[in-house]
Amino acid sequence: MSKGLKWPLMVLACGALVVIAVSYQVWLPWLSGDFSGPDSRANGSPISAEYNPDLEGSALDDAEGKQDATPLGPADHNRATDGGVDPTIGAEGGEGTAGGAKDTQPEGAGAKTGKTALAGDAAKTDPAPATQVKEEEKPEAIETVEGQQINPNLGGALGEVSGKRIKGWVQDKSEPEAAMYVEIQIDDKVVYDVRADKKQNHKTLGVIWWFEVSEPAALQDSEKHVVRALVYRKDQHGQTELRGSPRVKTVGAYPRGKLEEATPEKGISGYAWDPDTPETPVRLIVRIDGETVSELSADAKNEELKKRKIAPTDTCAFNIPWPEQLDDGLEHTVQVFAVDSAAGTEHEIDGSPRVVDSRSGLANEAPFGGFDICNKVVLAGWAWDEDAGTGSIDVEIWIDNELFAQVPANSKRDTLRNSKVTPDPYHGFVSTTPTALLDGATHTVRVYALNYPSGVKVEVSGSPKQYRLEENTPPMGGFWAASDNTLRGWAADPDLNTEPCDIEIYIDGKLWQKQKADHRENWLIGSGFAPNAEHGFAIKPPEFCKDGENHDVQILAINYPDGPAQNLGTRTIGVNSTFPGFWTSDKLLDTRVEKGLYVSGVSPWYDAYHKDVKVGDVLLEYDGTIAGTAEVKDKDGNITTPGTMTTDFRIWMNTNKKKNDIVHFKFWRDGETYEVDIKMGEIVGK
Repeated sequence: MSKGLKWPLMVLACGALVVIAVSYQVWLPWLSGDFSGPDSRANGSPISAEYNPDLEGSALDDAEGKQDATPLGPADHNRATDGGVDPTIGAEGGEGTAGGAKDTQPEGAGAKTGKTALAGDAAKTDPAPATQVKEEEKPEAIETVEGQQINPNLGGALGEVSGKRIKGWVQDKSEPEAAMYVEIQIDDKVVYDVRADKKQNHKTLGVIWWFEVSEPAALQDSEKHVVRALVYRKDQHGQTELRGSPRVKTVGAYPRGKLEEATPEKGISGYAWDPDTPETPVRLIVRIDGETVSELSADAKNEELKKRKIAPTDTCAFNIPWPEQLDDGLEHTVQVFAVDSAAGTEHEIDGSPRVVDSRSGLANEAPFGGFDICNKVVLAGWAWDEDAGTGSIDVEIWIDNELFAQVPANSKRDTLRNSKVTPDPYHGFVSTTPTALLDGATHTVRVYALNYPSGVKVEVSGSPKQYRLEENTPPMGGFWAASDNTLRGWAADPDLNTEPCDIEIYIDGKLWQKQKADHRENWLIGSGFAPNAEHGFAIKPPEFCKDGENHDVQILAINYPDGPAQNLGTRTIGVNSTFPGFWTSDKLLDTRVEKGLYVSGVSPWYDAYHKDVKVGDVLLEYDGTIAGTAEVKDKDGNITTPGTMTTDFRIWMNTNKKKNDIVHFKFWRDGETYEVDIKMGEIVGK
């Protein structure tokens, strides 16, 4: 190189180095993936991962999996519905999700997302303000109706709701391992947002995930509360309300127990306790024909109570010798009441009243009925006494332990006649809700059916109820029949008065149709459910449901003017109903029976009710199969002996029986067994 060119080239090289050193902020972003300069960290590029995390990665899942079910204030619940992340829900110590994701970022995550080490360090030391976060592109909504979004792939059930816990399970049918979250509302306010993080491989449902909130503070005041649970995914649109939600719950309000025996051999015996003070024996009052014959404490020992988880302790049983006055050859009514430890009020326990069989041919049947409507418009239900025949009896309505009114149960309820519960429909009662219930405080409402021609009054099913004035009364209704040709039911919103409310029909999780529930149903007149007849629906399903496949149909009643919709039920069309007419529970509530399934409910619309199956009976056998046995597995986890618990019983019914088949059942009641043949799936009445 000539001496003439040497020095000019050296000057040019030095100048180039100076320019490069000064302008590194221009070219550095090209290597790190940031094209906006150091003050923009939230533009969707890899460097902004702490604000826009990889939704398929594990860092965010790990951080949020540590999050406790912490109560959220009104300003806290800002979870975006666009699949983004709520910055108030993050890692431990109150950090936001961004910080949680950053702190728990595994090694190599930067390389996985295309970040360089230098870019990651810059993000940690120089975070951008939250106001500069650019929202990621929203995924397409699955369903959006009136602002409501439903994710048909999600489901589950709300199980226990108590002062001890709120618990349930969720499931994603398409992606069983996906992270799912549960929003828990109490009185229409979001109080908890918790991840379902306990996995179970269920034998029939597949992969399910359990969630739990321990000792919910909002349920510790013995007030009436409405609890809802909705499952969602943070990377998808839509929430799905769980089965069993909403749940009206008053925690710790009443004592519990059961009158098990009223016989000369075993005396008057059973068990009782108060959930508010489970370690303290509850006080009991025993009455015969309305007269007090004994006061005692439920403090006797019965090891079966705690062993089988019927009661919190094994020292809450009671027993008194058989009173001599019951041996006079006449019929008598035996009642047992537990006294609330906090309020001092009396509460009749399950199995009471018990009518001691007459030895003289005289008879006085106890009345029965139901209290099913309690809102700001009406109090309504029904009552009947077999001794009165087609005549009506009176009911007493008590508010806060004081008699409010005595009214005749003589209004027309066609459902009573159609289901053959009573000989005619004129046994309903309807009373306008008094102003005493509309002061915003929580009140206890009880309804008693008066005995005819004489005898003790009996508290009807559904009583007592806790009532507190609601700003928005949720809609009522029922979806009671479904076939390939017709969907039948009713819906009414008290806030709309005589105007029909809207319903939405979902088929296989997707909205099919929205319409008014304005079909005329004469039976609604005078029932208390609605002020006029135009609140029914009779809908013909679409033709695509006649493809030979099963289709799940769900109907929602839309709340007016706002609020969560009311789930009227889900029914399957394209398949014959094999419903036996009663529901069972695995948990036996009677210590006298070792094995079987407890009858927890009986529908008056089906054959079982008219074959005298009652709540509290125990199912011992079905078609010769012993009920209530757990499945047996070998050491490899293979089932060697199938179970016959409630779920197994339902699967057996749906697999082996069809509508109108006759099934032979064996039941137990009050120390004796009886056998009966029941027709499957047949609705009695029209």
